[in-house]
Parts: sequence; structure tokens; C-alpha cells
Amino acid sequence: MTDIFGNLWQGAIYACNLTNLTGCVFGYAIGLVAGAIPGVMGITAMALLLPFTFTMSPLFAIAAMMGCYKGACFAGSITAILFNIPGTPEAAATAFDGHPMAKQGEQARALEIALWASFIGGMISNFLLIFTAPPLAKIAVRVGPAETAALVLFSLTAVISLMGSSRVDIWKGLISVIAGLGIATIGLDPILSTRRYGFGFTELDSGITYVVAVIAFLAFAEILDQVGKTAELKVNEDIIRAKNLSYAWAQRWADLKCCAKDVLRSSLIGSFLGALPGIGAPPAAFIAYGEAKRVAGPKNRFGYGDPRGIAAPESSNNAVAASSLIPLITLGIPGSVGAAILGGAFMIKGMIPGPMLMHDHPQVIYGLFVLFIITDILGAFLVALPVLYFARLLLGRLNLNLLFPAVILCCAVGVYTEHFDVFAIKMLVVLGSAGYCLNKLGFALSPLVLAFILGPILERETCTALLISGGSYSIFFTSPVACVLLILTVGALGWSILQKIKVEKGEGSDIMFEKVD
Repeated sequence: MTDIFGNLWQGAIYACNLTNLTGCVFGYAIGLVAGAIPGVMGITAMALLLPFTFTMSPLFAIAAMMGCYKGACFAGSITAILFNIPGTPEAAATAFDGHPMAKQGEQARALEIALWASFIGGMISNFLLIFTAPPLAKIAVRVGPAETAALVLFSLTAVISLMGSSRVDIWKGLISVIAGLGIATIGLDPILSTRRYGFGFTELDSGITYVVAVIAFLAFAEILDQVGKTAELKVNEDIIRAKNLSYAWAQRWADLKCCAKDVLRSSLIGSFLGALPGIGAPPAAFIAYGEAKRVAGPKNRFGYGDPRGIAAPESSNNAVAASSLIPLITLGIPGSVGAAILGGAFMIKGMIPGPMLMHDHPQVIYGLFVLFIITDILGAFLVALPVLYFARLLLGRLNLNLLFPAVILCCAVGVYTEHFDVFAIKMLVVLGSAGYCLNKLGFALSPLVLAFILGPILERETCTALLISGGSYSIFFTSPVACVLLILTVGALGWSILQKIKVEKGEGSDIMFEKVD
């Protein structure tokens, strides 16, 4: 414990300068704008920022991207509350009670509840990251390739298990994961150096780069999907002009007391699920909402403007942001798509995510921990709070017909500047179009991207384990940790299928498995 506080102090001295603090606020502001625009989202903004981190210092670059991630986590609730159009997938749960509250003229109250719930959830997650990552990193050094491969497989299964509300959605999630793993195998075999699935293009010998895949699937495809939906923003425009009731301090304290237990519980739920590789914020938000509704009992106003229906999902999805870095820093396995993009930023700076990261770069990592706390404080009070008062003006005058082409142009510039290669732009169009088609067919792209990112780790660790065992798969069953993880993998998939069957028969609640487009 003394070492942690000492390292935090050294990290604070190293990180707290005007440049890095500016990076935090700058990133939070970008994430706030991106998350508040349906179809753009924080992941898109992070993907677009990634190529520009080449020339930035490690702390500034990663702090700006983490600020973008945190800002977008909150900002998705703005359009969810005002227009009933979630700016981010996880904000869909916030819309259940946030929009009814807005229709009653309580936009200011709903937005402020979302803000302070997001702030509390983020801060709790920050401290869990700080105090759990160092001991876990020491344990992770002793984890072998068999255990790591089993953990990655469990993570991918967990993603599939939480897809949608029917067995069909599980199959679609499985296909998305298989497609992502398939794309990850394109290029030269890491052991035999033979060409795989390159279709005669020598440019694919090195595989599809991380930046191209992330921007294509998470930015380009999403923008193509949203181009035809711009008219939706005007559907409920009259609600923004509705009477905005005052939000007195007495009401603020009453809401805080009413939601305190739900915020704490949901923050812990989000922190736990964020630390599980591959889960992400949307399932955390819906699970927290469902749990808050269950605890509230039958006589509740959930769905009609209950403040707990805003506080629970917002605190949960913001708690995912920091806790999703726990497996990234300790095992090198991202806990969410946002954490995966941050992992790319680490690698660009020559810092390989994994158990040795905290040992090799302690000043940078602990400096980042300090900046995460500062980002939540500065972002909430210097950026987010003023934006709430201007949200109506900003969103009312937004011209998406100009914004979306500009984002597409940024996608092209971003992938080109990685290696100054025109072939990257061609791959952007091909993969982005494929992602758009999959999205239209109901296949989620987040599992695909996570499988693409985790695929090389799964292949590398599996091959290493088989080399150690002389080609025998018994290594995965003789290791207690790997064996337990494989049992959990099968159990999680079986349990999810049973839950989907109950939902289809009307015997269970589908709030935990709500599909978010």
C-alpha cells in the first residue's frame, strides 16, 4: 500500500503539468461532442484520434484519448434524455426514464442526475483501478500461455452470451466473433511465415493493421449507417422547447439521497463487468438498470421518469471506462473496445500492455492514474456542466449533412497517415462497407472488433502452450486455472441460451439482454 501511494505521488509530479491537463480537458471535450451526436460516438472519436497520437507524448496522447472515452460515456445521455435517441449504445438504458422525465419538463434535472452519477461512477472505478491493478499485475506475471488463451476464449464467449434477447442473437454474435478471428488471421503465419487469406495482395502480408480495422468498423461503417437517419433528430424537437422546470438545491440533495444506494451498487457492477475482458459498457448499463428496478420493488416509477433509472445505468457505464483498463494493464487483454483502442495507443508509444507494463513504465502508468481522476473532475465541472446549459442550442443547430462527410474524410486521412499508403484507404472502404452490410443484417460490430483485437493474442498463446506441451491439448486441462476458465466458458454459453429460452417463452426479464443498435 505504501508503494502505491509513493508511486502515485511520483506519478502526480511527473504528470501534472499544463500540457497534460490541457490534453485531459481537450480529450473530454471531443468525447463530449462525439458522444452527444448519434452515430459518431466516443469510440469513433477515439479511433480518429489514434493516428494523431504518433507525434504526441505518451501521457498527453493517452490522457487525451481516455478523456475522450470518459466524456463520451456521459455525453450519450444528452440526446438519450432530450430526444430519446441514445448518442452511445450504453445510453439506451438511460433513455428509459430520462426521456419521460424530459417530456415532463424536467430536462435540467435529468441531465444533472446523469452528470453526477457519471462522475461518481467514474471516480469509484478510478480508485479500484489504482488499488487493484498493481497486485494483479504481480500475479499476472505468473500466468502462463494456457491460462491466457483460456481467458481470451472465455472473454469472447462472455461477449456472445450477452448479445440480444434471443438465441438468434447468440448465433449472430458467434458469427461476428468468428468473422473477427478470421480477419485477424490475414497475413503471414506467425510461426511458419506462409501466406494466409491474402488473395494475392502482397500488401496484406503484414495483415490488416489495427488502425485501419478500428476506423473502418467503428467509424466508417457507423457513419454510413447513420447517414440515412439524420431526420430522426427532428422528431421530438418540440420537447426541447418544453417548459424547463427549475432544479433547486433541495431537489438535488433529495435525488442524491434517493439514488445513493443505486449509484454505489451500479458503480460496483460496472467496475466488475468492465474488468472482465470483452464485456463493455452496454451490458453493464442494462444489468445495472435491471438490478435497480428489481431492488425498487413492484411499486416503482421505472419507465415513467424515475431518477434511479438514470443514475443506475449512467454510474455503471462510466465505471466501465477505468476498470476496463485493469485486464489491459495486467494481462494485455482489453476489457472493452475503448480499452482496446487505448492499448493501440500504448503500443504506438512502445509500451506493450501486459504484466510488465507497470514494472517498465511506472511513472507513466501512475501518472495516467492521477490524470484519470483529474479528467473526471475537470471534465465534469469545467466542460460537461456548462455544456448542459447549451445542449439545446448546440443540438438544435447541428447540421449532420455537413458533419458526416467531414467524419468520413477524417477516416480516410487517419488510415492514410499511418503509413502513407493508398492501399489503406482501399481497405477502409472494403472493410467499412462490409461492416455496414453486417450492421444492416443485424450483426453487432463490437464483438467482431474485439475478436479481431484478441485473435492474435489467442493464436499466439495457444501456439506457445502447444509448443510447451509438445502438441498435446492436455495442457489446457492439467492447468487448474485454464480448466476452470474453460468450464466457465461452456457454462456461460449454456446459461445464456437457457436465459434466452426463458425470455422467448415470457418467463424471464429481457432487460439484461436488451440488444442495442
